Amino acid sequence: MIENDLLQGAVNDGVIQIAGLRSLLMSSGSGIGFGVKTLDGSYRVANPVLERLLHQKPGQVLGKSESELLPSAVLATLGPCDQQLLEGAAGTSEEVDLAVDAQPVRYLWLKLPVFDPGGKLQAIASLVYPYVAEQAPTAVQQTLDHLQQTNQQLQQTLVELEQVASTDKLTGIWNRRRLEDCVRREMERFQRYKHPLSLLVIDVDFFKTINDRYGHGTGDRVLQLLSTQLQDGLRGADSLARWGGEEFVILCPDTNKATATTLAERLRAQVANASFPEIGRLTISIAVAECEADESWAEWFQRADEALYRAKAEGRNRVHLAPGTGGHLAAEDGRVANFVHLVWRSAYECGNEDIDRGHRQLFSDANDLLAAILSEHGAESVNATVDKLLTDIRAHFAEEESVFVAAGFPDAAAHIAMHQQLIARALSMGDDYRAGKQSLGDVFQFLAHEVIAKHLLGADRKFFDHLQRKVSPAG
Repeated sequence: MIENDLLQGAVNDGVIQIAGLRSLLMSSGSGIGFGVKTLDGSYRVANPVLERLLHQKPGQVLGKSESELLPSAVLATLGPCDQQLLEGAAGTSEEVDLAVDAQPVRYLWLKLPVFDPGGKLQAIASLVYPYVAEQAPTAVQQTLDHLQQTNQQLQQTLVELEQVASTDKLTGIWNRRRLEDCVRREMERFQRYKHPLSLLVIDVDFFKTINDRYGHGTGDRVLQLLSTQLQDGLRGADSLARWGGEEFVILCPDTNKATATTLAERLRAQVANASFPEIGRLTISIAVAECEADESWAEWFQRADEALYRAKAEGRNRVHLAPGTGGHLAAEDGRVANFVHLVWRSAYECGNEDIDRGHRQLFSDANDLLAAILSEHGAESVNATVDKLLTDIRAHFAEEESVFVAAGFPDAAAHIAMHQQLIARALSMGDDYRAGKQSLGDVFQFLAHEVIAKHLLGADRKFFDHLQRKVSPAG
């Protein structure tokens, strides 16, 4: 047919490299019915002319397939067209009879491929207009000319449509649909290359109370601010999505559970230490689950969801690592079980902002070192992590000493001497580690157990009560 010659010419001229539609979509003055359906067959776009031809009210075409919209005879005629496009045809057209005012009217139904910027078939566009034999070539040429003029607008329209379909309206981050598309791809990579893959599931603690006390508008603003804060705390490869309500999910490619747990703890602490307008403080609970071989997406998420439930049941504002499918750490993860992952609790606070901030920083430093060990980072990276932890210990001890000395702590001299002994031993162990005389695991165990867990959570508590008495109204 002449129409096919025109289509082929348009392809050769680069007109239909990507289907575009904004001008045709926005106007019904041309008398041309226009629509775009995705490859699953459901219409995403339909202009008023197409709606009238299909006897649908405004908006009713969207989400429906041609099998729901067309008479069986028309459907049978158009059926092969989609398959031809899937097989690489530049375009197809068929003459069909559509009912107008209860009378059959002959129309030309033209179908064109919609390509994404990479040249991959993304959708199928339809143009439907009255067929008059002697005028058909002119009509087709005019239509193709119109497509050429609006090609750039069309590409932007499709990008916008995809953005809307994959973005959470409230927060602007990924929605559940976009996340699950990404999960499928990452799980395929995981199965093929055996790269670790982890998931964080986050839930806002007592969010219902926020809505009840301050209203849903405030609750929405809290979710927007929280999503921004979470996004700012992620690494480049991580992906954040709103799963629904006050629940978020973070997908972490090339990340094992130890590193994911460190990330989760850092995010939890950042949120706990932040101040939110209108409500003040806010906490979150986080579950961490690493994907296992031959595990489905549903099974993986279920493990994470159960871990989140346990985190909430154990008091909230904490990170909980999901056990493996066997209910415990696998044998090859034995080295994980031999280390202590430090989780900050509000009960550890003394009430002095500087000291509490320093303690939280040392917790974070220790967990960063643990992640470096378990992720088998290079020696340069591990050495830098050890140096930062030692530097932060010395800085914190000096700041802490100035606080409790100024507060008149009676055992200040003995406590300072204890600090000096710990620093001397830590520096000595650091030197021995670099000289190959001390294992990195031993260095971590000393810093995490002796300096942080035992000293910060044990000996330091002796001056906590003294500081609190100094600031109490009665004192």
